Amino acid sequence: MLYPDFEDLIALKDRRSKVSSSPTRSVKTARQGNHNSPFRGQGLEFDAVREYVPGDDIRNIDWRVTARTGSPHLKLFKEERERHVAVFVDMNESMRFGTRKTFKSIQAAHIAALLGWQSLAQHDSVSGCLFGDVQGGIQYFPPKRTRHSFCAMLRMLSQAPIHRHRIPIHQPLKQLHRSITPGSLIYLISDFIDLNFHFQEESGLCLLRKNCDVVFIAVNDPADKAIPPVGTLLFSSNAGDKIAVNTLDASGRDAYANFWKAERERLYAIADKFKIPLIELATESEIHRDLFLGLKRIAKRRMR
Repeated sequence: MLYPDFEDLIALKDRRSKVSSSPTRSVKTARQGNHNSPFRGQGLEFDAVREYVPGDDIRNIDWRVTARTGSPHLKLFKEERERHVAVFVDMNESMRFGTRKTFKSIQAAHIAALLGWQSLAQHDSVSGCLFGDVQGGIQYFPPKRTRHSFCAMLRMLSQAPIHRHRIPIHQPLKQLHRSITPGSLIYLISDFIDLNFHFQEESGLCLLRKNCDVVFIAVNDPADKAIPPVGTLLFSSNAGDKIAVNTLDASGRDAYANFWKAERERLYAIADKFKIPLIELATESEIHRDLFLGLKRIAKRRMR
């Protein structure tokens, strides 16, 4: 199967995990949800007690503390606010590749579906961005808390591409940091092959990381890392040029392996520089288990 089945993506709603994608920073949207806000007011979680000042709501007086101290004190609560979760999916041609179990594009779609369904279950608003072989090169789905809106994104993920574009990762990121809500959680799902981050784009990522939580999810096939010695293979470039490669040539395989290693080191350096967690998955991964194990590891590191 070349493309994910839309009904399969819908069915993943029942396989979402209870692992929470907890924020590391304050959530500042105005609508109510399941994440603590920096604002204090009428909420569900007790926060602190302070002395009463004229104008405070007397319904919030803590009578026990008032009786113990001899002066009126007020209960304060943390309001719970909705969080915005943005799911970015690489749909460039390199994602339509796989030698084990499935294609990278299908794994990416399953990851996006699981993350989106989990976020909606937590009453978060979910937005999406598909970049690469889609109309216009980039398709953006605004943040909403409805199944209907998220299904529109899943339907596009499951369609065969009718437009050919090569969109580098930094383009949608550059567009995003101008409009994203502070405190948002951003998942970037890609194979991260042929990274083209330059200084300006890295600066944009730096601005995005200052205000939001970002998670890289790398989806790769074992053949991305090393070409097996299987004879002559025909490759095509993004421009449509074709080249025959003799994979029995050890020097050629070594050159490709070195290219892959350099690209991975580049990705690790970017993730380390901006303190971005990285989850690495493969086309042969059991996606539900391995994705949420990765999220669990991130959550544990945040609590330290």
